[in-house]
Amino acid sequence: MTDHAQGLGRVHQLQAAYAPAEDRLLLRINTSDHMEFRFWLTRRFVQRLWPALRQTLEMQPDVAGMEQSARGFMLDFMHEQATAAADFQAPFQEAPNTVMPLGNQPILAVQARIAAVPGHDQLRRFHLHPAQGYGIEVAMDMQLLHAFCKLLADAVTAAEWQLDLTLSPVMAHLVSPAEGKRILH
Repeated sequence: MTDHAQGLGRVHQLQAAYAPAEDRLLLRINTSDHMEFRFWLTRRFVQRLWPALRQTLEMQPDVAGMEQSARGFMLDFMHEQATAAADFQAPFQEAPNTVMPLGNQPILAVQARIAAVPGHDQLRRFHLHPAQGYGIEVAMDMQLLHAFCKLLADAVTAAEWQLDLTLSPVMAHLVSPAEGKRILH
């Protein structure tokens, strides 16, 4: 992400992984200024977050202006392009000089908000907060938001939570509900 809003943390790397002992997802966010934030995401939280993520992606100018029947195809196309450009193979960087402003232990996320950044058509503010105390606000461009959606969907599949985290009805028909895998033609 090269263009970001002043005062918002710039995401360098994201990781979402299922923690079986907790039956939660561990979300780790590294920023370009060597800060790491860790959050627990419950099944219920992800289930409530997903519609907001999907709606945010649907509101992109390239998608929102289309007829309803074409929106799903365009959203799927944009998602495939964005995730193809992302590096999901790089290991999460454990830098020795990383600062953890919210502490070493993950905090339970109970509130999330996604908001437009005035003057930045392709940026969104992503807020995560616990029930009490401090949370975070980071800037995400659309490519990073698509990558975040893929990370969440992959982690939910690993958790076997049986949530439908497709972005559009088009993708829902290309996914086998029993296996959570794409059906190739």
